[in-house]
Amino acid sequence: MTTPDGPDSAPEPTFEVDDPEWLGQADWIIGGEAAAKARAQGRYAAYVLALMALVYGFPFVQATFKTSDSATLRDQLSSPAAYGVGVAAVAAVFVAVSWAGRFRGPVVPPMPWIDLVLAAPVDRALAVRRWWRYAVAAALFVAGLVGLTFSAGIAYAGVVGPLVIPIALVGGLVLAVVVVRVWLWAQVRSWPGPDRGPSLLWRVDDALRELHTESLRRHSANTSTLAGSALTGNLRTARLTFARPVRRARSVRLRPGRPVPVLVRRDVLGLRRQPSSLLSGLGLVLLGAVVLAWALSQPAAPGIAVPLGLVPLYLGYGAWAEGLRLQADNIGTPSLLGSGPLEEAGAHLVVPTVLTTAVLGGAYGVAVALSAGAVDGGALASIVCVLGALAGGHLLAAFRGSPTIQTGPQGLIAWYLMPSFIVLIVGSILPLALRAGAPSAAGVAVWLVVGLIAWGLHRVRRLTHLHRW
Repeated sequence: MTTPDGPDSAPEPTFEVDDPEWLGQADWIIGGEAAAKARAQGRYAAYVLALMALVYGFPFVQATFKTSDSATLRDQLSSPAAYGVGVAAVAAVFVAVSWAGRFRGPVVPPMPWIDLVLAAPVDRALAVRRWWRYAVAAALFVAGLVGLTFSAGIAYAGVVGPLVIPIALVGGLVLAVVVVRVWLWAQVRSWPGPDRGPSLLWRVDDALRELHTESLRRHSANTSTLAGSALTGNLRTARLTFARPVRRARSVRLRPGRPVPVLVRRDVLGLRRQPSSLLSGLGLVLLGAVVLAWALSQPAAPGIAVPLGLVPLYLGYGAWAEGLRLQADNIGTPSLLGSGPLEEAGAHLVVPTVLTTAVLGGAYGVAVALSAGAVDGGALASIVCVLGALAGGHLLAAFRGSPTIQTGPQGLIAWYLMPSFIVLIVGSILPLALRAGAPSAAGVAVWLVVGLIAWGLHRVRRLTHLHRW
């Protein structure tokens, strides 16, 4: 029998491949038992987090709010100002995930999976859906646990009714879903593509299909780089990974002058060239200043409001202290301006301290005006101590050097968190002592702040001398 292709030629056989089965086989070949072990470790981490929330989180929240006047605190928490702070905090979360999605999104498969599986003719949404589900599950678990712990604690303290518990739980879950979708949308927008509109927020499968292979490869490389820098304590590598090219104020040049004014103008120019750092620092400092001003001007505010306000203040101050970190990154090199290391470090503290003072002082003035009270000298002294603690803590953070504690992950985590914990402790002593009616602790608080700044300057001098040998 003759056919157009030749005598007795048979049609080529066709093969039908089931995508889920094929992906399961690829997962076993690439990941093997390591993937199953990673999922088991994730479940164990969730168990530990839930146990800590039950044993430590709930008792801490309810004990904190039980020490306050329930009626007055309930009125303040239901005021328009409190709702405004809550909206600002939620907006800050959205801004944070939108920024993080440009470097590391919620869907980041390992590099072998990207190179071997995503290059095959298989639906991209099906191939990466597992990592999307991991991100959604983690966000739902953390948000639900936080909402449940916080609402149950304040309800048990009698500040709010028990109806707040299911409302906070459902609200936290809804917020988690929206946040993780915004995070995915930011990841899609990190790479040019035909479909990057906001409709991808509810078209999840289409958003997963828009994830480009090169974008996923870059995000996976960023994950490996950040994990390696975190494990080795090399913070400079992490900062270089997040650095963005300068696109603004490129034609502006520094005017000549004495070393300290030139360094201050250099930090101002750096914020002009990186407006994201300026705006993120402003948002964080404003949030922390509002909470701290509330704690200093309202006796009914819980004591936990002081350290809670210091957390965003510390992060916002750090966003404005990029010059200090650049000095630490180039420690040991000769100064082109002829200034010493201590003089240079002090100059780099001027811009963040002035900006933080302006925001914190303005927030306290507004809080006093709204409460129709008088300016308290103890509150002003507390603000000064907080500013000193922030300056000293960031000196320690920038010039902490390399980790020397070889005790595994616990020692590394302690090395990372040591400056922030010191700031929380030292900055909270005077406000909490004045609230407790112990003004005699003011001297101790002042000397602790002075000692913290002196310790930070000692770290600058010591690290400079070590790098010169």
